[in-house]
Amino acid sequence: MEVEAETDAVVAPEAQGPPLKHRMIARVAEILELAARESEGVSLTEFAQRLSAPVSSVQSLVNGLVDTGYLSKSARKYVLGPAPYVLHLIARRPPISVVKHSDLEALHEATGLTAYLGINLAGRAIYLDHVTGDPAFAYVAETHAPRPLLRTAVGRVLLANMDKRLLFDILRNADAREQPLVEPFLQDIPAIREAGYAVTRGLAASDHWAVAAPIRENGITVAAVALTGTPEEMKDDLDRLGALLRDRAQEWTKRGPDPS
Repeated sequence: MEVEAETDAVVAPEAQGPPLKHRMIARVAEILELAARESEGVSLTEFAQRLSAPVSSVQSLVNGLVDTGYLSKSARKYVLGPAPYVLHLIARRPPISVVKHSDLEALHEATGLTAYLGINLAGRAIYLDHVTGDPAFAYVAETHAPRPLLRTAVGRVLLANMDKRLLFDILRNADAREQPLVEPFLQDIPAIREAGYAVTRGLAASDHWAVAAPIRENGITVAAVALTGTPEEMKDDLDRLGALLRDRAQEWTKRGPDPS
């Protein structure tokens, strides 16, 4: 249920990156994310460099995204087009509707710790909302910087509650630096599921511990709510905090999605 340091056990890495059948989709997703993160746009050459792919293969994808409105071109630079915003307007709902910002505020007030909501996005943990007094964490959360699933409490609880086929796919294609964490994590899954929360001690950042519980909508795990702080703030309290998150998450699920 908890990990304190990297293990020496090594699982032989297989092919890195997404499986071949998903590689084109993954590449399109990376192109869109790069365009979303660069407000001044990304050139075709920059796309190719960041994706480690030939310009010719990237150009066909970029051209298709421009034609369908997912990218816009201006002065040889590409930015996010209107199509993603239109999809959001059509959906008329946030990605996670069970948890309100006020729920995170209440957790922060009750514990004095950073409270946050995270999801799995293409095999990485992304934080959607947070309440914190820690500027470093605020930067990570507000820039939506991707975090390794195996090194975060959010990621580990999401992995533990994931469909086995998707779980194995993500673990098999984990970065070589994360491969030593795979086997110990697999051994830890039953304990995480039984407790209803996951704990990490210094895996993502040496001076921070974290605990996270799953958020479910219609019986499906869609996100995780978490608390993080220094070892001094959280020592001897991780199990109580984990139980608190688990119980709050269950209450929010019974309450149902926010109609707003």
